[in-house]
Amino acid sequence: MTNRQLQAIETKNRIYQAAIKLMEQQGFQDMKIEEVCKLAGVSVGSFYNYFKSKNEILMEIYKRADHYFESVVAQDLTEDRTADKIITYFVHYAAYNEMTGLETVKQLFHPSNKLFVSKGRFMQALLMQVIKEGQEKGEISTELSPEDMTEFFFIAARGISYDWCSREGAYDQKAYVKDYFSRLIRLFVL
Repeated sequence: MTNRQLQAIETKNRIYQAAIKLMEQQGFQDMKIEEVCKLAGVSVGSFYNYFKSKNEILMEIYKRADHYFESVVAQDLTEDRTADKIITYFVHYAAYNEMTGLETVKQLFHPSNKLFVSKGRFMQALLMQVIKEGQEKGEISTELSPEDMTEFFFIAARGISYDWCSREGAYDQKAYVKDYFSRLIRLFVL
């Protein structure tokens, strides 16, 4: 990469980090682009070079989550049993929420945020593939399609994350998810 490309990445990350900080302090709805730019030390024009709108900050959060699932989680699903892979997958989901931070995750759990239910993301595609392989091996029920089972599991995972946010991060989300999904997966294991 050239110095110019590296500088562009650094500037985009600086804007993103400033936006996350302000979002945590003020909430997404009250965060102003001008304040983000001031905190990041860039012009408003620079913001628009990297993000078309404030909503693209949310999109960036999801892009980074998908990248994490592609670069880290996909390689870590090495268990033999599909049920164990699904549990590991959701422990990573909880770990990612914890890494993202309580205040940021709280901002994501807003009824106007439709990105949770958007289709075609790597995160969901990876889980669908794990479920499909489990069904083909005869380890997982075919009562639901991989798409429907993925949605079923994500509703549960989002519920846990919402509860974790409501309780101000009072418990270890990873441990809770591991226990919860160890029980939930029994509904589908053959």
